[in-house]
Amino acid sequence: MLEKGISVLNRETSIDRKPPKTQTSPKGNRAVEVDLRPFLRTGHAALEKRGISRKACQYLGCGYLPESVNGSKSPLNERLVFQVRGISQDLKPEILSHVGRALTDRQSASDGRYWAFPFSKGLEIYNQDKLLLDPLAREQVERFGLVLVEGFFDVAALVSAGCFNAGALMGSHITIEQVYRLKFLASHMHMGVITLFLDRDEAGQKGSQRAVSLLKRNGFAVKEFDWDQKFEQPGCQPVRIKPVIKDPADMSGAQLKYLRKHGNI
Repeated sequence: MLEKGISVLNRETSIDRKPPKTQTSPKGNRAVEVDLRPFLRTGHAALEKRGISRKACQYLGCGYLPESVNGSKSPLNERLVFQVRGISQDLKPEILSHVGRALTDRQSASDGRYWAFPFSKGLEIYNQDKLLLDPLAREQVERFGLVLVEGFFDVAALVSAGCFNAGALMGSHITIEQVYRLKFLASHMHMGVITLFLDRDEAGQKGSQRAVSLLKRNGFAVKEFDWDQKFEQPGCQPVRIKPVIKDPADMSGAQLKYLRKHGNI
C-alpha cells in the first residue's frame, strides 16, 4: 500500500519545488491524494534526541518513514518525513507534499539533505492549516500573534513546548507569495504581531531584516527575536543565549516555555 501510494504521488505531482520565477510559473500547488501519515513512526530516536514529542509528531504529521518492505523505494524511505499541507478554497486542509530529512551522509550524497515530492515551497507557510483551523493554534495566534520560523524542526520544537502558534517559511528568504499567504490567514483571524524567530546565522538574520521590511510594507505589525538579549532573574547574573544554540530547534522545551512565559515569543 505504501509503495503504491508513493508511485501515485510521483506520477500525479509535477509542480517545480522551487518558488516561481516568472509570471508563467504555477500560481498554486496542486493537492495530492496520498497520505503517508499512517506509515510514519513518531517515536524514532532521531526525533526524541531533538526533543520532539510523539504528540507533536501526530499533530503536525511527521515521523520516520521506514524502509520499503517489497523493494519499491522512494528517497523518502528511512528519512524523517514532514507532511506539507495547504488550505483549500472551502477552508479545508489539503496535502501538498511530503518532505524528508536525511539521517545519513549516504542519503544526503545521493538525494540531498532534504528531498521532497515536487511543490513550490515559496507559495506556502508550513503549518498554515493548523494555524487557521485548529482551535488551540488559532487561540494562541489571536493571543500571542504568529511566531514565524525557518524550518520544520523549529515548528516541531515549538509545538512540543506547547507553542502552537508557529509557522515556517521553509527557508530564510520570505517571498511576496508567502506574504500574500499570511494576508489570507490574517483575513480569517486576528493575528496581531508577527514575531520573526529566524535562525541566528547570517542567512537567518539577513532574511529576518528582509521579512521585517516586506511585512511592514504590507501592513503587518512585526518584531524580531533578539538573539543577543540578556535574561535577568532575581539574585542571578544576567545571561545570554549560548552561542551553540543556532535556531529555535536547538532550544530545550524549558527554554522555549521560558520565552513564552516572558513574552519573547
